[in-house]
Amino acid sequence: MNTSRSERSAVTSAFAVVGMGLVVATLTGCSMIEQSLPQQHRHYDTYRDAPSSANSEDMAWFMPKWVPEDAKDIDVRLDTSNPGYVIAFDSATGVDTAACEPVDGTHGGPAMTADFLPKSLPTSDLITCGDGRITAEIDGRWYGWTSKEPVSSDANDTLRSS
Repeated sequence: MNTSRSERSAVTSAFAVVGMGLVVATLTGCSMIEQSLPQQHRHYDTYRDAPSSANSEDMAWFMPKWVPEDAKDIDVRLDTSNPGYVIAFDSATGVDTAACEPVDGTHGGPAMTADFLPKSLPTSDLITCGDGRITAEIDGRWYGWTSKEPVSSDANDTLRSS
């Protein structure tokens, strides 16, 4: 069977269009799947890159009030269906601990895990800064997490359903 150059070109073009359609569908599908998963992760290079009440309606990703404006290399992982939030960041100024309260005990540890959370967390010198999350500085990096058991200042700001 002899095919003309224009027929081959048409077939090649059709395959290219179908292939590109599959690529677009795959990429779109991945982002749609990620949005439907209960545990999600985001990274922000700086505090300004993260959503805030001034520039976004996506409250789940707002930076907690205690995160300083010079925070950078920010990792956030949250669970959209259960209590669970973990944040880590670097900061030259650190958290203003004057606005925070000491926490007695670990309250069961983090409600969820994150690959950026140290495997060994402190059991003392923990604080909460008004949103019910436990906060600690570990090896010069700041971490905050929703604990399995509520802390006394928990104001339902941590996606806690109970």
